[in-house]
Amino acid sequence: MQCSNNLKQFGIALHNYHDTYGKFPPGYLLQDLNGSNLDYNGTGSSWGWGAQLLPFIEQNALADSLDVGSQSLTSALNDATLVALMKQPVQAFLCPSDTAPNPNTGHKLKKSSGDEPVATSNYVGNNTSHKWHSGGRLTGYGPGEGGGWTGPGAAHAPTGIFWRNSRIGMRDITDGTSNTIAIGERSWRLNNPAGTQFVCDAAIAIGTAHNNEQLTIRHVLAGGAVRINFTHNECKYGFSSRHPGGAMFVLCDGSVRFIPETIDHTPTASGSGGSFNNSTFEKLLSRNDGQPIGSY
Repeated sequence: MQCSNNLKQFGIALHNYHDTYGKFPPGYLLQDLNGSNLDYNGTGSSWGWGAQLLPFIEQNALADSLDVGSQSLTSALNDATLVALMKQPVQAFLCPSDTAPNPNTGHKLKKSSGDEPVATSNYVGNNTSHKWHSGGRLTGYGPGEGGGWTGPGAAHAPTGIFWRNSRIGMRDITDGTSNTIAIGERSWRLNNPAGTQFVCDAAIAIGTAHNNEQLTIRHVLAGGAVRINFTHNECKYGFSSRHPGGAMFVLCDGSVRFIPETIDHTPTASGSGGSFNNSTFEKLLSRNDGQPIGSY
């Protein structure tokens, strides 16, 4: 199955990246126009984990042309030649069973003036086991960054692998790499048994807009806000696929698993006072909850 092979390739790429840099790539790089890291400023776009893995999935020429990380994505979007490259599909990011168009017209990047659709992806990084609150589904800040959504050690800090300027290494995955999800699928659309269609919008291969950050980072990340294949428009914050009965994932050890949509999962908001690790899927999305995981 090509989708499984894609995820195996990402698993190998993550490990090779880690061997090179001692950590996994950031979920997305928040940079100013000149490429320097800065605090959230509400405008522009950021290179995502997919762009940072390009040299590790035999896309060196594309990575070199885009100058990933050295210049900001917002700056690159002002260059028509680079935008044309960004629109070209990269097969490693596409599940053959999905119906997403290319470029992605559901999620668009923010440039200095206006929006820009670029290449589609069917794969999203694991951001967190829970949702921030009823309005925000993902989490940008990590413990110790302060301000915005979380203060140091705040309850709703991300429990997964990827977020803004994240620097997670193997040693940080104390639950074990074979027990922690790295990357999973997201489809373009989902249909419920009655035939009603819901908008998931898949993902973006190279990056994310960061205006209204808690919402737009769904362009490259997902979390435990909703169940797998959740037939509601909030599926755009979670994991989904057109494979019958579930979705494919690569774990942090590089192994690929099909996880059924019936897996035990109790979505929890951080402001609810509930536990973030009281269901099997939440435990798989958390790198350090210390909870045992049964069969799934």
